[in-house]
Amino acid sequence: MTTKDNHTWEDLEAAVGQDFSDGQIHWAIEEVERTSIRRYCEAIESDFPLFHNRETALKNGYRDIICPASHIQNHTTLGLWRPGDPTRWPNAERNYTNSGVSQGNQMAVPAPATTAGFATDREVEYVKPVYIGDHLGSRGRKLISVAIRETSVGFGAFTIFESEWVNQNEEVVAISRSGGYRYNPHEGGYKAPQASGSNPSAKAKEEERTVPEARASYLDWNNQRHYEDVSVGDELPPVTFNLTVQRLVYAAGGNRDFNAIHHNDDIARAGGAPAMYANNGFIQGMWERSYREFFGLKGWIKKVGPFRMRIFNIVSEATVVKGKVSRKWQENGENLVEIEMWSENPKGISVGPGPVIGTLPSKSK
Repeated sequence: MTTKDNHTWEDLEAAVGQDFSDGQIHWAIEEVERTSIRRYCEAIESDFPLFHNRETALKNGYRDIICPASHIQNHTTLGLWRPGDPTRWPNAERNYTNSGVSQGNQMAVPAPATTAGFATDREVEYVKPVYIGDHLGSRGRKLISVAIRETSVGFGAFTIFESEWVNQNEEVVAISRSGGYRYNPHEGGYKAPQASGSNPSAKAKEEERTVPEARASYLDWNNQRHYEDVSVGDELPPVTFNLTVQRLVYAAGGNRDFNAIHHNDDIARAGGAPAMYANNGFIQGMWERSYREFFGLKGWIKKVGPFRMRIFNIVSEATVVKGKVSRKWQENGENLVEIEMWSENPKGISVGPGPVIGTLPSKSK
């Protein structure tokens, strides 16, 4: 398959290992600020004190309120519109949409033209805390993997790019590996499954599903979990996220991912999804709500992922985040715990499984 630019899928595969950035740090349009953190936490209903209370942050060794790990990426964006940019809405067509976020001076990736896409894979290593007032930027855009594939929604390529996120001192705060699927949708967009019950096992599985009652955080954050308290196989309390239209809009407002597939059924279905669905930032926030409740105030999150978003988490359904301790070990003076996490919806496992690695304090210190 070729395009008018004569790019093929083979050209994309051959580009693995190349850095498609201009070598510069692309600074976010604004600094990390408290209102942004609060609004991000609204959709996931996280009351984790280090996100809200400066006094608690200081008592736990931080210099200010910290940014949620899953929210750092949203503070590296170049903005939806800047003074001097042309209009993003040149017509009043009801479902008109645009790419929104500027990509700066990034180099074009040699690939055939596609008309649709969504985030698929995430892996982030966290190096330093990000605080209110920090000014973040993104450096590098190295293509590290390509998988050409036809899926239920269309034909295209899964790609993963690696970037560094830095603060105003050019210190690396995180290393991100972000995956996406760019594709051309099958003709006709989403096709609903036949109502004849041709897959009775899947229907029975959905009917038997037990969804825990949705709750906001209820923890006593002073009751810190310690390394000695943890055993391999321990399960995390499941957390239920009921996905309503309003909540999806709240999430988009908090994480700035306004791609119309996340709040417009028509556009989502044209791309092959059954309905509007939770965006990448919301999915990551759901996980963070759960793992923060496990690691507590004195834990440090070192790495999340890799994990893949496998099934759309669509409006009018409940997504349940679950996890269990998969291993624990001590290394370089740190008490490390790995949790295997995943999300479930009525169709089965929708996100993951994938690892989250963090540290816990010891009772002996």
